[in-house]
Amino acid sequence: MNQNWSIQRFNFRGVMKTLRVNFKNCYGIQSLDDEFDFGNGKPGNKAFAIYAPNGLMKTSFTKTFEKLAQGKNAEEERYNRPSTSEAFIDGKPIQKDSIYVLKSEIDIQEDSSAITDILVNPEHKSRYDAILVDLDKQKTKVINALQKASGLAKKDIEKALLEDVGSNDFSECIAKLKECAISGESIQFAYAILFDQKAIDVLKSAEFVSNAKEFNTRYQELFSQEGTIYQKGVFNPVKAETSFSTLEKQGFFSGGHRLQMRGDADAIGKTELDERLKKIHAHIDEDENLKKIRTSLAKNAQTQALADLIENLPSGQIDALLDRLKPEKQAEFRQELWAYYVQNSSDSASYIELHHKTKEEIKAIETEAAKSAPRWSDAVTLFNDRFVDMPFTLSVANQTQAALGKEKAKLKFTFKDGDDIVEWSRSEIKTLSQGEKRALYLLNFIFEVEARSLSGQETLFIIDDVADSFDYKNKHAIIQYLEDLDNKPNFYQLILTHNFDFFRTLANNFVHRDRCLMANRQTASVSLSKADGIKNYFIGILKEKVHTNSRVMCATIPFTRNLIEYTKGEDDADYLKLTCLLHWKKDTDSITVADYFDVYNRLFETEHVGNDKPIKDLLHEQAHAISNEMNHAGLNLEDKVLLSMATRMRSEEFLIQKIRKIRNDQNYWCESKNQFGVLIKEYTKLEPDSPALRTLEKVGITVSSNIHLNSFMYEPILDLTIDHLTRLYKEVDSLIEQ
Repeated sequence: MNQNWSIQRFNFRGVMKTLRVNFKNCYGIQSLDDEFDFGNGKPGNKAFAIYAPNGLMKTSFTKTFEKLAQGKNAEEERYNRPSTSEAFIDGKPIQKDSIYVLKSEIDIQEDSSAITDILVNPEHKSRYDAILVDLDKQKTKVINALQKASGLAKKDIEKALLEDVGSNDFSECIAKLKECAISGESIQFAYAILFDQKAIDVLKSAEFVSNAKEFNTRYQELFSQEGTIYQKGVFNPVKAETSFSTLEKQGFFSGGHRLQMRGDADAIGKTELDERLKKIHAHIDEDENLKKIRTSLAKNAQTQALADLIENLPSGQIDALLDRLKPEKQAEFRQELWAYYVQNSSDSASYIELHHKTKEEIKAIETEAAKSAPRWSDAVTLFNDRFVDMPFTLSVANQTQAALGKEKAKLKFTFKDGDDIVEWSRSEIKTLSQGEKRALYLLNFIFEVEARSLSGQETLFIIDDVADSFDYKNKHAIIQYLEDLDNKPNFYQLILTHNFDFFRTLANNFVHRDRCLMANRQTASVSLSKADGIKNYFIGILKEKVHTNSRVMCATIPFTRNLIEYTKGEDDADYLKLTCLLHWKKDTDSITVADYFDVYNRLFETEHVGNDKPIKDLLHEQAHAISNEMNHAGLNLEDKVLLSMATRMRSEEFLIQKIRKIRNDQNYWCESKNQFGVLIKEYTKLEPDSPALRTLEKVGITVSSNIHLNSFMYEPILDLTIDHLTRLYKEVDSLIEQ
C-alpha cells in the first residue's frame, strides 16, 4: 500500500527540436510543406507566430491539426481531392494526444475534463478509483442481501437504511448495526411488509393503536368458531371478500348459480351467503373500531400482506409484534430489523472488513487531494486577475468533490453591482457578451494547459486568432498568458492570426523575430517566409528603399503628404502637389519622379535624385506588373498602397472622362477636397443605371482609407489580401479600356 502522497515527478521525453508538416488538399490548403525549428527548446524559441490574411490558410491549417488531434485524416471538402495530412516530430509521426487546438470560434464545453484533471494526481486517482470500485462491488453485495431479507426494492435500501439509523454514511451504518444488540424477540420479519406507507397508515390509526390486541384475539377466532368458512393460512376474510366480489361482478349469482360450502349438504345463493358472512364477522363487526380495522386491512395489497403476516404468526409472537409496532417503538424496531439483517449476512462482514482495511489509504488520498485543490483556485485566480472589466468573478462551487474526481468541477459566477450580489451556475448565464464568452472559453484553455503541465504532457498548441473579440486590455492579458505558456517545459506553440497588430505585439514580446512568419499564396501552394518590417515598416523598409525601388517610392507618397499636413498644413505647396498624386487633377500628369524627390528631400533632409518619368505613368506601370504577378510574398505593404493609389486614380480618370462626355465639357475638373466622393455622386445622377457604378462603389469602400496612410493606421491595409486589390485594379482598368 503506497503511503507516499507527494506530487510525483514525471519523466519528460526531452526537447522537441523540429515539427515537419506536409499538407496537400487539406480543406483550403492545396499544398504546404514546411519545417518549424524549435531550436534548443528554450523560451523564445518554442513559439512561432504566423501572420496569414483571411482566406489564405489559417482556418484550414487549424482544421487539419484538429483532425490530427482526433486521430483522423484531413479532407478536401469542395472537390473531393485525395488529401495528405502528415505531421512529424523529430522525424516521427506526431501523437494525437500531443496536439491541442484552440480554435478562433467560441467552443465552450459545459464541463471540460481538464477542469477536473488539474486537481487530481493521476496515480493517486487511479488507486483511489480502484479502492472505491472494490468497495462499491462489496456494497452492492450487501444491498442485495438486505434487499432479499427486507423485501424492499434495491433502489430504496440505502435511503431507508440511512434514515432509520440516522446517518449519512453507508459504511458507518453497517458498522453500527454490526455491533447493535438484538432483543430475544428478533424475528425475521420483512421490513417491506411492516413499514410500507399504506401499512403504516393503518398501524398509526387511533383504532389500531387502541384495539390491536383485541382485534387480533377476535380475528383469530374467525378460523375456529362454529360455522366458519375460513382456514388459517389458506382462506381468510380478505381472500373471501375478493373471491365473492369477483363472482358477483362477473354475473355468477345473477346467472342463477349457487355455492356449496365445505361441510354443507346444500348450496346457497348470494343472499344466504351474505347472511352467513355477517354471522361469522359479527364478533368483530359489532365493535365499530374493530370493524374499521378489518376494513382497513382489506383495502389494498400492502395492508393485506400485513394481515397475512399477523394471521400466520403464533399467538405469542403476534402480541410481541403488535407491541413493537406501536408508533413510539417503531424507530427502535426499524433499527433492530436492519441489525438483524446485517448480522445475519456474511457480505456485510466482508464489506466492513474491506472498509476498515482501506480507510487510512482513502483518508490519505483525500488529504492529498485537499492540498492539491489550490491548483484549481490558482487557475481561477489567474483568470480573475488577468481578464479585467469582466462583469463577474469566478470560483469553484464543488471544490472538494471535484478535487477527488467524484464530480466534474463546476464554476460559480458571482455578479456584483453595488450591494447586489448574484451567484449563478454556467447554465444560468444567458447575458454574456461575445468577448466575455471568449474569455470563458480561454478559461477552459487555461485548465487544459495546467492539466497538461501537471502531467508533463509534451504538447504542440495550435492557437487560432485567440485575440478576436477582445479589447486591447484583454489582448494584452492573452499575450501575457501565451508568454507564460512559452516558459513551461514541453510546451510548443504555433500562433496564427490575421490581425497584424496582434502579430506585431507577439513579436515585440516573446516570439523571436526569426520565428515570425508570413503566409504567402503561390500558384498552387502556400509558403511561409520570415516576416520583415514588423517593428516599423516605414523606417525599416520604405525609408531604406525609397531611392532604389519604384514601388516603395510610390508607397511613401501618402505618408510624406501626411507628415507635411501635420507640420505645415493643407495650404502648403508641397502638400497640394502630393495631393495631385493621390487624385487625378490638372497637374497630375506633369509631376515627375524628380519633382516628388524634391518634396521628399526637403522634408527628410535627404539628397535623392529622381528622373523625369511622370509618377502617374509609373503608378499604372507598376500596378499592371503587380496585378500580373503569380506569387506575392511578404507583407506587400508597398504593393498594396500602390495598387490602392493607382486604382483610385484610374477610377477618377474614368469618372472625369465620362462626366466630360455627358456634359460636353472637355475642360471639366473637380475642385472638391473630397474629390472621389463628389465624382461618384455626380456620375450617379447623370447615369444612375451605369454598370460601372458597382465597381466604383467597391473602390470607395476598399481603397480610399488605405491611401490616407500614416504610421498609426496601416494595419487595415495589411490585413487586406493583395489578391482582392489586384482584381479590383483590373476591373477599374477595364473600364478605361472600354
